[in-house]
Amino acid sequence: MIMANSIEAKLKEYKFIIFGSDHYQTLGVIRSLGKKGLRPDVILHPKYSDHPFMCPNSRYVGEVHIVDSVADGYILLLEKYGNEKLKPFLYTCDDWTEGCLDMHYGEIIDKFNFFNGHEKGCVLKYMDKDNISKLAMQCGCRIPKSETLNKGQLPTSLKYPIITKSIMSTTGAWKNDSRICYSPNELMENYKTIKSDVLLVEEFIEKKNELCLDGFAVNNGKDICLPYQATYLRLSPKSYSNYMVIEPLRYRQVKQQVTNILSKVGFNGIFSVEFLIGKDEQLYFLEVNFRNSTWSYAYTVGGVNLPYEWAKATLLGNLKSETIRPRKKPYKAIAEFTDYVQFVSTKKISKFEWIKNVITADCRFYILFSDPKPTIAGVIMKIKRKFK
Repeated sequence: MIMANSIEAKLKEYKFIIFGSDHYQTLGVIRSLGKKGLRPDVILHPKYSDHPFMCPNSRYVGEVHIVDSVADGYILLLEKYGNEKLKPFLYTCDDWTEGCLDMHYGEIIDKFNFFNGHEKGCVLKYMDKDNISKLAMQCGCRIPKSETLNKGQLPTSLKYPIITKSIMSTTGAWKNDSRICYSPNELMENYKTIKSDVLLVEEFIEKKNELCLDGFAVNNGKDICLPYQATYLRLSPKSYSNYMVIEPLRYRQVKQQVTNILSKVGFNGIFSVEFLIGKDEQLYFLEVNFRNSTWSYAYTVGGVNLPYEWAKATLLGNLKSETIRPRKKPYKAIAEFTDYVQFVSTKKISKFEWIKNVITADCRFYILFSDPKPTIAGVIMKIKRKFK
C-alpha cells in the first residue's frame, strides 16, 4: 500500500493515456492532468472529428496518436503501452472506447488501470438503458414508466406524450433518435427517420430541470466521491443544456442510491449520473455514463480534479475524502460554442446575453487563456471551411 503523502511523487512515474475523440471532454481530461504536471498521451479516433484540432494543440498533451477507428486505437494501445513496468492509467471519454475496453477486460486488466465493471461485459450490460433503469429502481430510484420496443411497435401501457430514446448510445443516431410524440400517429411518423432498431420509450415527464452528478468510484463501487451537483440555467426539452450552476451536493439521498447502483455493477472509475427534476419536484433517474463525461473539467475548476483523484485513490486502494475539498459556494460553467449553436443560432437568446454569460462564467470548456491553441486552431479551421 502506498502512503498518501508520497502519492503525488509516485504518480509521476506512471504513464497516463486518454482514449477518445477530438472533443472538449477529452480536452478537459488533458487539461485536468496537465494542471498536476502530467502530460498524458492521447489516442484519437474519428467518431466526433475526422480532423482533430483541439487535443493535439493543447500545451498539456504528450504524444498524440490519430487512428482510423476504435478498433485500430485498441491495437495501438496494446502494442505501444501493453508492457509497461507500471500499469498506465487509461481514461475513456466516450461509450465506444469504454465498450471496447469492457469487451477486452480479461486481456487488459493486468496491463492498465482503467474504468471497469470487474468482469467482461458488465459495463456494456448496464449501458443498456432498460437494464440500468431496472437496476436503479431496485436501488431506490424513481424511474419514468417505460417500454422497450422494436422500431415500428406502439407502446401498450404508456400514456402520451412519450419520448423515444436509443436503447444504447452506441447504436442508431443516439440523441438524434430522441423524439417527443403526442400520439400514436406521430410516433409512427417519427419511426421513418429514427435510426435505432430498439428503443426505450418513456412517458414524457415535463421537467423543471435536470440534475447531473459526476464522480468516481473505487473498490468495485463501494467507495464513491460525489462532491457536486449540476443543474441548468437554460433548458432544452429533449436533452441537457450547456450552461449550468455547480454546487455542493444537496440531494443527500442520491449519494446512497448511486453507491447502491455502482456497487451492484462493481464499477471502478469516473462516471456521471443524470436525473430529471420534474415539475412535481420529484427526481427521476435517467442514466449512468461509465466513463469521463463532458462536465468533469468544471469540477477541476471547482477544486476537485476527478481524473487525478481517481488515480490517487486507485493507487492508495481507498478513498481519502478528507483530502478532497469542494468549493462551498455555487459557481457557473458553460460549454460556450456548443451553447452558441443551441441557443444563439436558434435565436432563443441574444448574442449580448451569451457573451455576458461566457465572460462571467467561472469555467469555460473551450476557452482557456493558459492553453489557448485549441481554441485558436478551431477558429482557423472554421474560417478555412467557410472560404473553401
